[in-house]
Amino acid sequence: MAKRKIIRTNNKEIYDKLNMLNFSKEVIIKNVKPRQITEIISNINQDSKILDMERLGNYFIIKKINPININIYLKK
Repeated sequence: MAKRKIIRTNNKEIYDKLNMLNFSKEVIIKNVKPRQITEIISNINQDSKILDMERLGNYFIIKKINPININIYLKK
């Protein structure tokens, strides 16, 4: 079982798409700043390589490599 990661974000798209990673193998995110997504991915991958990210133009493809337990909260 993977260690639980807690993420808080203001971005609705990041919130929706990263929640989908609990059920799917990959998601595609658009309309986010590269700094936002790289900080979140590096935070999740601190202990071991859990997520992999590719950038194609304005799109970020995030793939799940290992089992993950993410709790994502939307700040208002």
